[in-house]
Parts: sequence; structure tokens; C-alpha cells
Amino acid sequence: MKRILSVLFIFSVFVTGAYRSAYADEGPFIYFYNPETNINNFASLKRGFDVYLVDHGGYLFQPFDIKETFESAIQGKKGDVYLLSNWHLKALQQKNIPLKIALVGTSKGNTMQRKVLSAKKDITDVSMLKNTVVAGAGSEEYIQSVLKQILGKDQEALLKDIKILIVPKDIDAIMAVGFGMATAAISAESSLEKLAMINPNQHRELHSLGVSEKDYFLIAATLKKPDQKEEQLLEVLRKMPDADAGEENLRMLGIDGWRALQ
Repeated sequence: MKRILSVLFIFSVFVTGAYRSAYADEGPFIYFYNPETNINNFASLKRGFDVYLVDHGGYLFQPFDIKETFESAIQGKKGDVYLLSNWHLKALQQKNIPLKIALVGTSKGNTMQRKVLSAKKDITDVSMLKNTVVAGAGSEEYIQSVLKQILGKDQEALLKDIKILIVPKDIDAIMAVGFGMATAAISAESSLEKLAMINPNQHRELHSLGVSEKDYFLIAATLKKPDQKEEQLLEVLRKMPDADAGEENLRMLGIDGWRALQ
């Protein structure tokens, strides 16, 4: 699957490169990769953003499914805007890639979220997760890092005895526990609130084994202080919730708006 997506990415680069050449005043690209989610239709995501952006400055959107390809694109560029998770940004900064946050995504007025490790009530302690399955949406590396944070140093050794089940969305991770496909799930607090509304009986069967620290939703970053073109693109991103098409595209990224850091 990853090989197929790589081929699609190469094809997309050629197509979008030709497409962009039609614009005399090229703006920066938007690059997207988020290890905290599993987007199953990159074609729709790219098409939706490109159609919106073409009427707001001729910018183009390039999503990535492979972390290494995204990171190579960053290192090969001097500008542009990068949409990524704060967890990934911290990892890149440790590699001396000087990304700086320009905007943070919002959801229902919030800019930060916590992840919750949930299980059925007969799992009374994290030590009972040895040799079990934990479901989560996103990359295995990301889920492992969240688990490590929640378990803490005292229970960190459990990680090697836990199998990770990758699912498309947070709600799928929680449902996997209900269906007996997993013993526990990693999900955002908002996903548990959603479960309480759509399936209160299943929600009542769960309890929290621990929570992560708060972290930003999706962020928009640049490699340097934004120049005029990048500021214009960031302003386009900020105004996306003002249009139905922009709002719909943001929902595909799991946010409903952007906010500048104070």
C-alpha cells in the first residue's frame, strides 16, 4: 500500500508541478502529514484543498502518507507551509529541523487535547495489559509514544508485550474494545464524548486507565519567519472556516479552525 501511495505522490508532483506553472505569481505549497490520524482517501483530501486554494491565491496542497517522504520534502525546501502534529514537530526539532509554529488548529474553541487509555471495567490496572491488544488511530510509532507517556517509567516495560492494532479513526479504536478486538484503546477525550452520545451503553462499560499530557491539535509551521507569500497563505488558512468549502476541508483534518499563537 505504501509503495502505491509513493507512486501516486510522484505522479502528483508532476501533475501539480505542471499545474502550478500556469501561475505567474506562484505561492508556497502546503505540505501535510499527521501520524495521529489515518486518512483513507488522500485523493479526495488533495482535490478538496486544491479546488479551494486555486480560488484563494493559486496555492496547492500535497498530503503525505509516508513520514520519511514528508521529512525529505521539508529538508529540501526553504519556505512553504507544513501541516503536522505537534508531536512530530518536536521530533523534527530534535533532528535540528528548525520548524516554527505559525498557527494551531482549533476544535470547538479548544487548541489542545489529551489522549485517554480506555478499557472495560474488568481491566482495573495497566499491569493487566501485558500480552493484550491496544487499538489506536495513527502510526504505530505515535501510539507507542502515547502509551509510553501514559504508562510512565514504572510500567514502561509493558510496551514490548503489547500489540498495537491500527484503525482508521479514534471512534474505531474505542469500538474495537466493545467488539472484543482489543483490550484497550487510545483515543482523544472528544471521541469518548462522541461515544457517550451515540452509544451510551458502551461508554458506561469503559473507564480510564490513564491520560496523556495536553498537546496541540494539528499545527501549521514554517521553516523560518514567514515572508510575505507565506503570510498570505497563512491568512488563507485562517479564513477557511468562513467558507463552507473551507470548513469542510478542515473537518477532513479533524479541526474546525486556526488560531495564531499569542
